[in-house]
Amino acid sequence: MPFTGPTEDRLAIRELYGTYADASWRGDRDLWLTTFTPDGRWTSHLFDAAGHKALTETWDGLWKDWTSVAFLGEIGSMEITGDTAAVRSYAREVVQMKDGMIFKLCGHYEDALVRIGAEWKFARRDYTQTIGEFPG
Repeated sequence: MPFTGPTEDRLAIRELYGTYADASWRGDRDLWLTTFTPDGRWTSHLFDAAGHKALTETWDGLWKDWTSVAFLGEIGSMEITGDTAAVRSYAREVVQMKDGMIFKLCGHYEDALVRIGAEWKFARRDYTQTIGEFPG
């Protein structure tokens, strides 16, 4: 998938990814939630959450055992068509647990984005873990 679409949209989408990473790193659930549409869906090997209520519950369930998260992301491809976009991105996460344990993940997202007014939002984020490093 190539990088296509207007430069201003590509920049706005990159800022969406930056906001998502910043909110994830800082544990800011409210800011993180703003990156999704009201019916946005987030799937992974651990969960399938759709809508802000389910997203909030999933975030809270994950963070109940976490102290901090290092979240780094990179966009691999972006194809914008009007008010929708298909984006592939990669993530590297290191999670500090409340019990002192650390686990590390690498994976990729297949994302569907929509423009709502002047803002881009995640309509769907499908995560696939490719590497996991977990304590004994």
